[in-house]
Amino acid sequence: MKIKLNKATSIIETWLDKLAKGQYEPLIKVWSGPKGTRRHFFKGMKTNLNHHFLSDGEKRLGLVKEAQPETVSFYEQFPLYDIELCIRLSVEMGIKYPVDEDGEAYLLSTDLLCNEVDFETGEIIKVARTYKPIASFLTETKHPVSITRTLQKLELERLYYKTKGIPFYIETDLNISKTHAENLVWARKSAEYRHEFVHHAEKFTYEFINLAITQPDAHIIELIERTVRKLGISFSDGMALFQWGIWSQLIPADLEKPLHVFEPIVLKEVA
Repeated sequence: MKIKLNKATSIIETWLDKLAKGQYEPLIKVWSGPKGTRRHFFKGMKTNLNHHFLSDGEKRLGLVKEAQPETVSFYEQFPLYDIELCIRLSVEMGIKYPVDEDGEAYLLSTDLLCNEVDFETGEIIKVARTYKPIASFLTETKHPVSITRTLQKLELERLYYKTKGIPFYIETDLNISKTHAENLVWARKSAEYRHEFVHHAEKFTYEFINLAITQPDAHIIELIERTVRKLGISFSDGMALFQWGIWSQLIPADLEKPLHVFEPIVLKEVA
């Protein structure tokens, strides 16, 4: 059956027209995503855009990438809008390109297309990232046919970006953990009003890390209290600065371990 492109072409033209006007819209929004799934909607700190995530894993990926220093911005549910290339690659791979019951081609998308800084060169590069839970690849949880189809789609995505000269990575539960994301959800709360305290960030970070290294058994709240006392700032500012330090990674905490203010902090360098 010949693949029809009428619907996909119309969607792409509308999407590109909005993009040309400086309006980015994700291909799939939370209210139009698959029913029965956990969907998430939140405003980005770096992009100031409303982000649409279609699963817990996608949300965790967005939270983790947003907080990393090299990430300048990211765009979720980014369409693989060169659909003719996608179809050609699928033919070369010997796989069936996904279509609806009327033979109209589906428009595929990538979970995140990031703009990231290469700190060695200072260049900003595009990097495509897609999240898949480990369970997607296990025969204990998925039928072999489903696993094969998932792998085929990922390979198609990889080849698409290879043709475009864009690095492509598959992210899983192994490197995007629930604990890491939960720590960032708690820490990012202060970022909303960072302009009120960020001028203290450099001194606070320096003093806090020194205390954490020299007093490794002290609880986080004790370290904050001692730091603000030394700097002559309020405890509320100190707590906000600690959260900001965690979210911005100025404080190199091991975020794979839960953060509890009445427990010591584990720093990556001394873990």
